[in-house]
Amino acid sequence: MHNQPPLCITAFYDTRPGHVKQTRGLIHALKEFTPVQAAEVFLPDYNLSRIFHDWLGFLGGKLKNKKSDPAKPDLILGTGTHTHIPMLLHRRRHGGKVVTCMTPEWPLAKYMDLCFIPEHDTPKAADNIVTTVGPPNTAVNRDIHDPLQGLVVIGGIDSKTHHWHNEKMADQVRRILDIQPHISWTLSTSPRTPHTMVHILADLAKTGSNTRFIPFEQTGPGWIENRYAESNVVWVSADSVSMVYEALSAGCRVGILPVDWKKKGVRLARAIALLEKNNKIVSFASFMQDAVYPDHSHLNEARRCAAKILERWWPDRLQ
Repeated sequence: MHNQPPLCITAFYDTRPGHVKQTRGLIHALKEFTPVQAAEVFLPDYNLSRIFHDWLGFLGGKLKNKKSDPAKPDLILGTGTHTHIPMLLHRRRHGGKVVTCMTPEWPLAKYMDLCFIPEHDTPKAADNIVTTVGPPNTAVNRDIHDPLQGLVVIGGIDSKTHHWHNEKMADQVRRILDIQPHISWTLSTSPRTPHTMVHILADLAKTGSNTRFIPFEQTGPGWIENRYAESNVVWVSADSVSMVYEALSAGCRVGILPVDWKKKGVRLARAIALLEKNNKIVSFASFMQDAVYPDHSHLNEARRCAAKILERWWPDRLQ
């Protein structure tokens, strides 16, 4: 493996941290198999003018291969709607295989060389589609979980998917803490957590000597991954599905704090229901009945996706 030339990757990132984690998780996993050389392209915030410009370039077919272009990438990776056309334009100019970790907008899916799409999105079967148990991410199981450490991560408001109730969520957290007083708990939030909920959690942490509160604003890069690594159990509000998959990928036992979905069949709700059906997580209601967690997860979709890429185009790099 070490005698092979590096796999050249161009990674496109939008401004959403979750999308960045998905792409970087895939790059990190590829490095476990083969040498990698990655170049990063950070896209600006999108507006209508930028979207129009990208679509015009894509539909107009103006970009051609040029002799002055840099070395051709082997792979072009990206996650997020706004990365898709820039990736396809990059392939038109430089060549390479375009891979994304989500469902592309119609009609772009057929132009992708490979799409890793979560099973809860129920994608139609196609040669360029591989279903996953949630998206790949940067979390890995370090096997250092402390049986006496627990983490609670709270999401927040999203007007499209669910109603948010501060007191109801706080009561659920309080009951989780009360039923497991032997565990040292860390409570944290997300960018979507309302300020009123932040104050409630801060006050809640003051009531117990085994509880600390660290709001999202006081965390830095890698903080949440380190908490996953050391925590034996993690509770996540159901609206923060990306964190659920991260905690599972880190090998944690995961519980779900429910939210009030606005409609049946919401994509996030489907994801949670599927994980519960497959006994990868425990619902709040079930835990209140018997206080039993599922076994530690062995989820590692980043590595599985990396292997799928190499198996398809560079099988010799798997040896």
